[in-house]
Amino acid sequence: MAVNVDIVYKTVLLILNQQQRGYVTPDEFNKFATQVQRTMFESYASDLNQQYRLPQNDTEYGNRVKNVEQMLEPFQSIGPASFNTDRFTLPGISTTPAFSQTFVGNPPIDGVSTVFNVTAWTTAQSQNADVKVFLNNVEQAPAAYTWSSNSNILNMAVAPLIGDTLLIQLFPNQFYRIGTVIYTNPYNVSKEVQYIQRNELIKQELSPITRPTEMFPVYLYERNDLYIYPQTIQSGIQVSYLRTPLDVVWNYTTGSQGEYIYNANGSQDFELHPSEQTELVLRILVYAGIVIEDPAVIQLAAGIVQQEDQNEKS
Repeated sequence: MAVNVDIVYKTVLLILNQQQRGYVTPDEFNKFATQVQRTMFESYASDLNQQYRLPQNDTEYGNRVKNVEQMLEPFQSIGPASFNTDRFTLPGISTTPAFSQTFVGNPPIDGVSTVFNVTAWTTAQSQNADVKVFLNNVEQAPAAYTWSSNSNILNMAVAPLIGDTLLIQLFPNQFYRIGTVIYTNPYNVSKEVQYIQRNELIKQELSPITRPTEMFPVYLYERNDLYIYPQTIQSGIQVSYLRTPLDVVWNYTTGSQGEYIYNANGSQDFELHPSEQTELVLRILVYAGIVIEDPAVIQLAAGIVQQEDQNEKS
């Protein structure tokens, strides 16, 4: 389930234009929408913590703890951590491409060109993301191409031949917050790895009684890397984590009169729960009010958002 980006954008425009208050371009909307979604997403953890400290009920649909956990559910992931020299690299690169673009036919594949301009996603979405290139359904090694995330240009080392199919896919890095670290030993027995800080590790390793073992492993989490102790553990590590939402995109083509026409190809819906649609619209209106310099829009939308937050958390 998700919130349709086209519905939200058109609702925002309808509210603004009903009284001729101003206009928000698609590029402005995309920036507002991405920021609002990230703000709401980051509030879920503190909301959940707050709800755990409040009296709860056990009704089927009114349990606030369960409702907040449901908001977080689409972002819960688990994946293997990769060992590299002395540490493990956290998972986070999505296993499902967020965007794809295919080059086929003559042009763009003319047997001479090596440069391909990717338009299926923005340069902002390219940052901190992994790109995979396939030629005739065969994944290409990094030496076979050069990818520029600042310009979304793919440069092949050798020009594809006429009749070839070139596919490029974007896999976003979405790691946000670490959950549980799990070690599965060669006998297929899983253990939770205990988090400690470096000063605690030093104290534990001083004694053979408290020293980490493969039965009772520990980990340090520093600079987005995991250090697993004992260091004999070099495989079998999985990490549960929260991923970040994908950037919101209302993609478009331009009509004959210069109007913006919604293009579902290349667009990215909000990933928040459908119940958040109203708050998304209101929060985006706050940003829109700043851009069009209309304090009435800002005050009205912000007031409704504040009232809703008080009702949800009290």
